[in-house]
Amino acid sequence: MGLKENKESKIKQVPLSNKEANSQNLWPDLPQQLLHLIARESTSFRNICYKGVTKSWRAESYRCSSRNPTPPWLQVFLNDNKGAAKQPHIFNIAFKQLGFWYWKRCWDFDRYPKLHFLGSSHGILVAKGHDVWNPVDGSRWRLPPWDSRNPFLCAFLSASPWQYTLKMECFVLVLTGISHPAFVFYQICGGWKKHAWIKEDCTIVDPNCSNPSERRHFMRFTNAIGFKGKFYALSLQGTLAVIENIDSHLRITTLGKKRAIPSDSSLHFRELMVESGEEVLLVFLISKASSNIVDSVEVYQLDVDKLTWNKMESLGDRTLFLGSNCCMSVSASKVGCKRNCVYYTHRSGDYGWWVYDLDKATISPS
Repeated sequence: MGLKENKESKIKQVPLSNKEANSQNLWPDLPQQLLHLIARESTSFRNICYKGVTKSWRAESYRCSSRNPTPPWLQVFLNDNKGAAKQPHIFNIAFKQLGFWYWKRCWDFDRYPKLHFLGSSHGILVAKGHDVWNPVDGSRWRLPPWDSRNPFLCAFLSASPWQYTLKMECFVLVLTGISHPAFVFYQICGGWKKHAWIKEDCTIVDPNCSNPSERRHFMRFTNAIGFKGKFYALSLQGTLAVIENIDSHLRITTLGKKRAIPSDSSLHFRELMVESGEEVLLVFLISKASSNIVDSVEVYQLDVDKLTWNKMESLGDRTLFLGSNCCMSVSASKVGCKRNCVYYTHRSGDYGWWVYDLDKATISPS
């Protein structure tokens, strides 16, 4: 069944009750028809990216004006997915070539009672303190022991393992959400490596801070994406940083000049980075009143040469799906869904799927 919006094939996801949601922390959180398509065409699993982060303003929602040219500081919205974090994830796709029995037996969640997926890049899942896992063929890389003194916010891969060559170097990058260390990395393949995490502090003052002289304003990264061998990371305050491999060591090489924040005023916003074709997109789900309701959606495209974000008026044939724990870009004509739209769920999970139409700039139930 396709995903066309009509009476016979409309995107459906029955909202779970709080009890059901807590007992079924499913990953990935995508419409069932799309999960069936991914199961049939496993290569599309590589397009699933991390869920992003929800931020809130430390002061009242800002409004850009000549009287208030600099928006206030941002903070991570601490109530984001608190309930889901208490439960291990249940992988939600049975790939056709492996069969249900293989999927169920090879990835036994009873052996990992505290397993949580904290990263998805290029078809690879990363779980805190455990493995890097390819769910399509069942292969796994064992990660070094994690130092529990360091926060583990989210993880990303620099490149696709399917494109591996003897000269390619592939890294796992873990963001901590603090500045010391700002990130921790491990080299999976290529070049010289050792079985250990390497910590990297950040002593760069965030250019979008209110008082650059204070040490606590060193950059802290909360979101990133691996794209063509590099990492593009966003700080808590919306500063873009390029993290590159320099002699088998990941280092910050360049900063963007413009702050990545919504153009519209808001109380909270959810920020997601997704690879779409040969581009990196940044999506804002903007909440103006209630933190559980999305009132507006903005999409930006990264100019990797100038390190600027350009607002998009159209996605063309593309459609974005933004679930509670992941996001994905698809070809609308190939999948059979409405083009130039952003499908998303509200953070509480009680409102089902909604759709933002870029052509009409409207939001409606899907």
